[in-house]
Amino acid sequence: MTNKINMVLVSAVAMLFFAGCGDKKAGGEAITYAKSPKEVYDASCVKCHGINGEGKPEKKAPALNDKQTEELELDLYDVKNGGTTMAGGSEHEVMEHNMKKLLAQGYDYDVKAMAEFLEKSFYKKLAPKEAPAAEPESNTTK
Repeated sequence: MTNKINMVLVSAVAMLFFAGCGDKKAGGEAITYAKSPKEVYDASCVKCHGINGEGKPEKKAPALNDKQTEELELDLYDVKNGGTTMAGGSEHEVMEHNMKKLLAQGYDYDVKAMAEFLEKSFYKKLAPKEAPAAEPESNTTK
């Protein structure tokens, strides 16, 4: 119970912090992104994080379908800004490196919009399952 309360408090503080860190240029005008979160995900994220955000351990890409918006937002902020948050407490070195390449290719995104897209699209969606193997036919006759 205490862990849940702590997580809620940490998330609330983090959200207040991020509220002041919106995507604005130095002059206060909002940044416009060339691609939607879906376009960015389909073109650059799906390769490692999977069709349903299930992740791919062989590529060391974590699942994204087991996180909700607030946690995703913290992780994405870390990835885009080259650091770790106290709330997230995880490191994203490989993705930080990849993010620099993605930004250079025009795959920038709004952190909040991407987090909302990921939760809406994938939260608790399981990886595609292979079709069950066909039952062998019986050789018995009646």
